[in-house]
Amino acid sequence: MIYHSLVGLVVWVLATLGFRTYGQFFFTTDGLMQAILFIVAGPALWLFMVLYLGTLRVLPENRALAAISFVLPGMALDALVTANFQVVFPNLDMSLDGKFGALMLWAYAAMLFGGYSSDRRVRKQLVVRLQDVAAP
Repeated sequence: MIYHSLVGLVVWVLATLGFRTYGQFFFTTDGLMQAILFIVAGPALWLFMVLYLGTLRVLPENRALAAISFVLPGMALDALVTANFQVVFPNLDMSLDGKFGALMLWAYAAMLFGGYSSDRRVRKQLVVRLQDVAAP
């Protein structure tokens, strides 16, 4: 699981650098743009986690734990980033600090749900297959 934590840390660094460099182009005070960002981010990050776990062929019983391991470093560091929003993101409007925190919670929840839902889905498929094999 340390591997997933390291990958999560690298992804967090890249995402934070992306926000630091290009955040002002898509993370604005415009309410419509914020709504679009929230609507797109949830399903996109859910899909990212499902594909990540599937690509690495994480065992079904380990998918939820792998998702937790992936997300934890970013969650911990984003707590610090949100508390020091203006220092980390001088290119963004200071009034966006609460929206940033909400977006990060939404993103991490979507990724955790990706790990959890893919875990449950795969387990359900395995149970169905086992029942089919066991049935005469």
